Amino acid sequence: MRIKSRTAGSFCKLRDIFLALFIVLAAIGVAGVLLEENAPVAEGDGVMAHGALHVDGSALMDEHGNVVSLNGVSSHGIEWYPRYLNGSAMQTLKEWGANVQRIAMYTDTQTGYIREPEENLNYLYMGIESALSADMYVIIDWHIMDDGNPNRYVNEAVNFFREISKHYGDHPGLIYEICNEPNGSTSWEEIRRYANRVIPEIRKNAPNAVILVGTPDFCTDFTGPLERPLTYENIMYTMHRYIDVSKEAPCDNYLIEDVVEAGLPVFVSEWGTGIYDTQSGQKKGAEHSYQENAQPFLDYMREHNISWVAWALSNKDESHGILNADCEKLSGWIEEDLTSFGKLVFSELARG
Repeated sequence: MRIKSRTAGSFCKLRDIFLALFIVLAAIGVAGVLLEENAPVAEGDGVMAHGALHVDGSALMDEHGNVVSLNGVSSHGIEWYPRYLNGSAMQTLKEWGANVQRIAMYTDTQTGYIREPEENLNYLYMGIESALSADMYVIIDWHIMDDGNPNRYVNEAVNFFREISKHYGDHPGLIYEICNEPNGSTSWEEIRRYANRVIPEIRKNAPNAVILVGTPDFCTDFTGPLERPLTYENIMYTMHRYIDVSKEAPCDNYLIEDVVEAGLPVFVSEWGTGIYDTQSGQKKGAEHSYQENAQPFLDYMREHNISWVAWALSNKDESHGILNADCEKLSGWIEEDLTSFGKLVFSELARG
């Protein structure tokens, strides 16, 4: 009888324990469902949260129908600074608040893609994989500069974008920037002709990818796109902006205001600040600068959900370099590693 009574008591205790455990697990499950159903998608989240992007009117949207603002930094030329494309660097940027990484692959330089395609592709693929592993979107930047007119190497561009889009297909994390800064006498009609060669090649493999198209005069002239926009879907036009911080003078926003008010889908794929020599007009370094001059521009982009990428992640000794020239770290950057411009960029990323 004593043994029977002890067994019955043990069974009751086990029953009570299992019942309590079931109630706890059920409560956790219900709470999890409620959190999942009611939690908004964070603005600073990456590919896993937002999925495939598309353009609706002038807005960049995610697959859930929410407006998305991508914010991040651009590499410098990967032929010179591939070291910052490592996985730990991307994770550091993610922790600061970035959800996009632009990879700048120069074309017409001594060691650019035209002359050293295999080396540049190796760096590019490494950067793409590192950024995707950090759950960030990646902008593939065909970085024309000295070549001026994108049609100069249009055949090479077609082959390049064919290879990349074929490799990644309709991966939701990739964005294609087909011509960095058309310049010189390059007209919008010439850019249109180039785009009509390159975009169909991308669309064969990535029919829904967002594609960024450069505009004349270093991405500052929008007359052509406003009068004769491209007819493809999921197209945005790139604006570049460098703000003088050599003296205290908050920047104006007239150009971006005009473009946004006109309803053109715009993506600021490069912005920075510069110290300018008033005589030569060239950018130069300075011990003190008025980085706050750029705040009106940043506030406007935030208010209107304009995506932006800051130039550039390197320790190159220039006024819009993000890292101090003596910083040897390849990741894990803290405030003391940053230039005054880098502090502005990272503080803006941290705002979310």
